[in-house]
Amino acid sequence: MVSIVSIVSDSPLKISDMKVKRNLLAIILSGAWFLCGIHVHAQYKTNVVITNMNNASVTNKAQNAASKLLSELTHAFFEKRNPGLGGMDITADASRDLLKMWEMSSFRCIETNLIEVAVTTSSGFQIRNVPVYMSMATEKEGNYEEIVINFTSEGVINSVQMSVYQVGILRSGVYSVTDMRRRQIILDFVEDFRTAYGRKDLTYLNQVFSNDAIIITGRVVKPPVQKSDRPIVMPQKVELVKQNKVEYMAKLAEVFKANSYIYLDFSEIKITQSEKHPEIYGVELKQGWHADRYSDEGYLFLMIDFKNELEPMIHVRTWTPDSMFDLSAFPIGGPTS
Repeated sequence: MVSIVSIVSDSPLKISDMKVKRNLLAIILSGAWFLCGIHVHAQYKTNVVITNMNNASVTNKAQNAASKLLSELTHAFFEKRNPGLGGMDITADASRDLLKMWEMSSFRCIETNLIEVAVTTSSGFQIRNVPVYMSMATEKEGNYEEIVINFTSEGVINSVQMSVYQVGILRSGVYSVTDMRRRQIILDFVEDFRTAYGRKDLTYLNQVFSNDAIIITGRVVKPPVQKSDRPIVMPQKVELVKQNKVEYMAKLAEVFKANSYIYLDFSEIKITQSEKHPEIYGVELKQGWHADRYSDEGYLFLMIDFKNELEPMIHVRTWTPDSMFDLSAFPIGGPTS
């Protein structure tokens, strides 16, 4: 038996309208900055205010760290250089991962003043909804994205992630304390997962897949273009391949090497929990895969094991053009061939 604990289907119109507004703002600001010259770029600064925190010292430290980071990212974006992160309240791991993200796509904050609510996490707290303009993005979605900045309990930045629209994932409802905690962990995990592909982080991905994981990958095969006076609609062909972890990681390394950038777009999210094994969750996401050599859209399903909440493990990862898999499709405790 599988119990559905959360179903989220973001309205495409709502998200699209929000992105259109952000993209228009980015375009207007870009034009204004261009007309004003490089001097304005050098003076540009983002000021961050974090609300609803009781510790003034930690709040000030986090606000200053986020303000310095976002301002430096914008300066580096316009000056076409790598960000200088020395002297900031940011961990070494966060600096390393952020620079990997930068290699795939430089980005800048598109607002000068941000007032955000602090969200408590297992390792500290975070601020969400930080709007950025990505230099590498899809024509469909535009260049607007949102990032999440995570802090330790002392106010030091310990990671920066690409955001996933979380409407409803953390909504109020009759849930156990354990389930609510795991819903936050799932959101963080999915954002880490998405960001890892964007920075081509094979080390992280190798850690989160269990050694016995079953992986089903898919690829849309486009038919050859046929010359005709009238447009011909050809049926879409999809190739599905079942792999083990070793095979998948080897293939993924080839994909990372062959593409200058990888961009994942998650929109719809459905979270389910096993009734017999409450530490097991299924997460389905509508995924857009975009790279310079290939792109597609389909449904990603992950079966995640929370026996060790500090190190969640993926037992199943599938991609299909339509929604096909859920927890009932796989034996709990590890898939079989």
